[in-house]
Amino acid sequence: MLPTAEWCGCINAAGHAIRAAAIGVVLICAIAIGIIGCSPAAVFIDDAFMVDMDADFPALNGMRFGGLSGLAFDVTSGELFAISDDRVDNRIVRLRVREDPFRVEPAGVIPLDGGPAGLDPEGLVLLENGHFLVTSEGGRGENAPSAPAILEYRRDGTFVRALEIPERFTPSAHGDALRGVRENAAFESLTVTADGRTLFTATESSLHQDGEPADFDRGARVRLLEYRFDGDTFIPGAEYVYEQEAMTRPDFPSTVCSNSLAELVALDDTELLSLEHGFAEASTGGRVFNRCRVYRVSIAGASDVSGSDSIAGRTDFRPVSKQLLFDLSETAGLPDDLAGLDNFEGLALYPENTAGRRRLLLVSDDNFSDRQRTWFVRVDIP
Repeated sequence: MLPTAEWCGCINAAGHAIRAAAIGVVLICAIAIGIIGCSPAAVFIDDAFMVDMDADFPALNGMRFGGLSGLAFDVTSGELFAISDDRVDNRIVRLRVREDPFRVEPAGVIPLDGGPAGLDPEGLVLLENGHFLVTSEGGRGENAPSAPAILEYRRDGTFVRALEIPERFTPSAHGDALRGVRENAAFESLTVTADGRTLFTATESSLHQDGEPADFDRGARVRLLEYRFDGDTFIPGAEYVYEQEAMTRPDFPSTVCSNSLAELVALDDTELLSLEHGFAEASTGGRVFNRCRVYRVSIAGASDVSGSDSIAGRTDFRPVSKQLLFDLSETAGLPDDLAGLDNFEGLALYPENTAGRRRLLLVSDDNFSDRQRTWFVRVDIP
């Protein structure tokens, strides 16, 4: 059976060109496979928007736009927030989503006032009380490393507190890095369950004492942390092993690559979505290769390794289970301008369409680089 426009979430028959392209791809696939048709489990891009970097954004009060690394929706007001990973003028950006055509516009800025020195904000959630939680990757710095952090801020950006971080995640204070998070590979992700009782984050890559990071030949063991709400704050609980994939080898010589666990989205207390972003650069410079994959993850039945400072070489535990949901490069409706993908780091649940289809919103971090762009991509999922 061929899908209808209503089934595909097309509210306006004259909708955006990318949305029409996505439906066209689904229709073509359905025709090609005949009787099987278009499965309700199909994943496709509903719409996409690239921010014009030459545009003027007076709502940002002179601060530069970009570096968007995490997203959070206010389900009550429909407002979208994004954390900018700029180490200067740490801030949350307020965004307004427009339809017909789909676009995302800066609507304001919330400066972050207070917190540890060397803040490198990456992940973002909005709590039921209106406060924000922000993750910081920290870093080694010139004199001593700053530890990764999860920080609470009020709606106006004033600092409230830092959540407890288990000591094993703190990098070595001096000399060679032998333990703790790796440089620029700490807490990129952050998500909270709908009831506001459980918080999840994860390291982008393996801890030094847990094993080597992912490369073209091997994956990595990443720690996924669970926090439980207790009293008026979140306290650390279980830790699970997330097995990160090896990086895909590009069709050009490359010695520089990474694969990171960039984001998590909680579906309930045990089910999540994860975003893995891979990157490779040509040995001679110039060419780059990006990979963006979203997985379904379950912690049900996984072993709690919070009692182990190191899991290197161990096999006596059960990691979280994961299943590929989609590879963005292979998803129907991908715009031609995005064929090479980009640095996608943010992921959030988006309100369902009129047909009851769940949707995700992805955002790419342009790193304030002329070679990268800020893209918002809306994806329909089963």
